[in-house]
Amino acid sequence: MPSGDAPPLTVFTPFYKNIEYFDETIVSVLSQSFRNFEYLMINDGDPAVAAAIQTRYNDPRIRIINTPTPLGLVGSRNAGLHEARGEMIAFIDSDDVCEPGRFEKQRAFLQSHPDHVLVGSALRYIDEESRTIGRRRYPENDEDIRKRMVAMNCIAQPSVMARRAALIGAGGYRPDFPAAEDYDLWLRTARLGKFHNLPEELVAYRIHAAAGKNLLLKPALRDTTRLKIRAIRRYGFRATPDALASIAMHALLLLLPSRAIFWLFRRLIVNRQRV
Repeated sequence: MPSGDAPPLTVFTPFYKNIEYFDETIVSVLSQSFRNFEYLMINDGDPAVAAAIQTRYNDPRIRIINTPTPLGLVGSRNAGLHEARGEMIAFIDSDDVCEPGRFEKQRAFLQSHPDHVLVGSALRYIDEESRTIGRRRYPENDEDIRKRMVAMNCIAQPSVMARRAALIGAGGYRPDFPAAEDYDLWLRTARLGKFHNLPEELVAYRIHAAAGKNLLLKPALRDTTRLKIRAIRRYGFRATPDALASIAMHALLLLLPSRAIFWLFRRLIVNRQRV
């Protein structure tokens, strides 16, 4: 919980057994130009792994909480929200990488734009060997984000820095959409303030077959489709032609096997890199 001597920023990573690339993630966080933060990790797995991380890095900014019983991803993310001491919270998953200067740039934006509750960024896609295989840009200003928010999730979770109070005020993560829990939270948080995406690629987002983000690709499509419909019916987002086309496309993709969906997803990324 926040306190009088709390750092201004909490960087947060939940992890379980997905630690093959975690050292690269940790190094990218600890070497940021903005250094006044706590690095909060929620460990939903073996406490021995947490102890090894503490020993290996010996950095006072690292704070690891071992869950007494498994919480799952949604539970771990909520635990991070409520345990964070910073007024702002930045997310990074345990297989992704923060680019240099990320925290400094995003914090400066939120400080100079008090009407904004969240800032993301463009992404650079990397593979198992950390080679760049694609790039992804998103709508930047709040108006454009809201126009496109049903057609696509314009906010990439590992690129997000947000005001912690807004995320909690929106209700935090919910179990209703376990494979698209971030998209659900953004749609609710958008009612509390403005969003923005910086044009720089401030995060390297790793694509690999063993990643939870890919193992859950089909459930994510299902949950995302349901959320798009909810955004129109309950949250006041417009049913634009692009939004309706996106819902139809997701429904068609759900007819394919998971391996085919992953293959198409990766091919799309590689083709975008070649353009």
